[in-house]
Amino acid sequence: MIQKTDRRKLFVTLVALGLLVLVVAVVAVVRPMPSSETSMSTETAKKEAPETTDKSENTDTPAATEPTDTPTEPVIDPATVATVTIEPLSLTVFYLKGVGGFDFEVFRTTGGTKYVQFSSSKLIGTKCTDDKGQFVSIIENPSDDESTTLAKTTTVDGTTYGLSLAEATCTSDSDLLKQYQNAFSEPFSLLKKM
Repeated sequence: MIQKTDRRKLFVTLVALGLLVLVVAVVAVVRPMPSSETSMSTETAKKEAPETTDKSENTDTPAATEPTDTPTEPVIDPATVATVTIEPLSLTVFYLKGVGGFDFEVFRTTGGTKYVQFSSSKLIGTKCTDDKGQFVSIIENPSDDESTTLAKTTTVDGTTYGLSLAEATCTSDSDLLKQYQNAFSEPFSLLKKM
């Protein structure tokens, strides 16, 4: 009789264990496992939420209303520009028509930097010795020291060019100097290699 009782206990235990495995299997199939996409979406949402909050908190601060540092180049009508070819630099320089006559010379610094200097006899003043009426220079691959004096820079086919504006200390006509400088400054981004 003891054996029948042990067999019953063993049978009941096996049936209970089988039912337990069956219940666990059913729960596992019915309940969907979280996918990796769901995890990524949750992580992305967590990363984006603070940024949105930060932006909304800063909309009333003066820093949010300041203009960006990137200036936008004005759109220039091609009919208003003319070109001059600087053969020693293999460069075509654009300027606004109507500025008047000018000369240019190409130089090389002791450090090896090439540059073209534009001048006009109309700008020669009496304040400086040997004034030539210089109004702008275009420097090819300016050094770090030269870059600090540049008004604009542009890169053409991997070569950097800088526009340097002459000071108004020597000229006798500062308004005319500004006109000449503006004529070369506005279309400066149109520079191209020959």
